[in-house]
Amino acid sequence: MTTRASLASAKIGQVRDEFLHSDTGRNLSAEDASRLRKFVTWCGISTSVEAVQPFKIEEFLAAQMNTSAPPRNYVPVLKAFFGFAAQQGALATDPMRVVRLPRGAGGAAKKTPANTAVRARPHAAVRDRDEVVYVSKPQFEQMQLELERLRGEERHKVSQMLHDAIKDGDLSENAAYDDAKMRQGMLEARIRELEAKLRNIELIEDQDRSSGAVSVGSKVRLIELETGDPIDYQVVGPEETNPRAGKISHLSPVGRAIMGKNAGDEVDVATPAGAMRYRVDTVE
Repeated sequence: MTTRASLASAKIGQVRDEFLHSDTGRNLSAEDASRLRKFVTWCGISTSVEAVQPFKIEEFLAAQMNTSAPPRNYVPVLKAFFGFAAQQGALATDPMRVVRLPRGAGGAAKKTPANTAVRARPHAAVRDRDEVVYVSKPQFEQMQLELERLRGEERHKVSQMLHDAIKDGDLSENAAYDDAKMRQGMLEARIRELEAKLRNIELIEDQDRSSGAVSVGSKVRLIELETGDPIDYQVVGPEETNPRAGKISHLSPVGRAIMGKNAGDEVDVATPAGAMRYRVDTVE
């Protein structure tokens, strides 16, 4: 069993297994056991159970709004699970004490009429996550360090803030609790952003530039055709964009226009000041 000595390290997957083998867990319906497994998988089985704060549970419940099992169906099993975790010493505070159902989640899920077309959700966010993220090796290492710090030190700080705020009692007018939840939301959003980017990283140093065409990592000199002025750029990923230092993203208007071009090619770029025409002078 999980002990109080393992408070900070108990994994939610481990506590789930212990719960399912407990007297309460063995009496769960198959549907409730399945709902608990779905929740734990969504959180990540290796996540510390102490890190699963009210904000994260509310986010999961909100994601069930348009499913066959509405959020209210998950509440009993989650209350039982987190109550068990608290009893076993895997939690300092039971997060379900302050979890609120998402607005409009009190009733059963609405059925879609057979003759009603179901509107597909936009896929833009999925496409963004799946795009390759080009970074230099130092930037990659910096992102890894940031993610490690956020998952550890910063999550612990926010968890302590929530714990202290909840001890104050009434949460309806608790500014410290509201501030802690806001900080937690921003923290978890940044963690998810970094995790998504790191899954799709390609190092700039590894790019093949043998063709001589402009690619991520290339240093390019452009000639503005109307004035004859030269402009030097290095094409980088969005994470390292710094126009003052001459580093432009491959997703910027100029970056998109020159990607794949060779020395001597001319390109048109739409800018706020109007269309500009450039010639690619050199590519390194």
